[in-house]
Amino acid sequence: MIPWILMIVGVIATLLGVTGLGYLFIWLPVRGLFEIDSEKKLIQTKWDSDAQYDGDYKRKRSLTTFLILCLSGPMMFLSGFYLGYAEQGEGFWLYQKLYPQASANQVWDELNEEGQFVSESGKAYTYYIVISGKEISLRGETCTDHNELKEKLSQIRKENTVIVIDSFAVSSTYHSVETILNELGLSYEETR
Repeated sequence: MIPWILMIVGVIATLLGVTGLGYLFIWLPVRGLFEIDSEKKLIQTKWDSDAQYDGDYKRKRSLTTFLILCLSGPMMFLSGFYLGYAEQGEGFWLYQKLYPQASANQVWDELNEEGQFVSESGKAYTYYIVISGKEISLRGETCTDHNELKEKLSQIRKENTVIVIDSFAVSSTYHSVETILNELGLSYEETR
């Protein structure tokens, strides 16, 4: 929720900043050319130093505010995008919309015909655990909780090596899987 709030506030701040700068640099000068009723104010501003100082101060303050909005808006949007990507990885909705081809190339591209995971070194693993966010799957089958994973892993013979694949895993979930593997005495390797 926080990433979305940051992105929405960032877009609103950017729009307000750009609109304000347009008002200061385009609308006010054009309006000043066509206003006849304000000739008294114009003459007063040119000759009265207090009125001139007050007008300049307000313009500088408005310009500073709108420039800050124009600069901070995109930074807030990008911060929200970063937080959303860090939280959900390639499953983040905006990331999927911006990079649809990237989310199609997941871990499953590295499976061979027998359903084994093939590492970069060429070694094939029959048993692999993919941790994506808080979701855990063993050999492509999603485990609903840690007890189910522990039950499935207890059926694996001890001489097999399990590979743990970190697909933007939540740290606590990743460490709980390591704990289960250590409790069962299974040897495992990790990918990064």
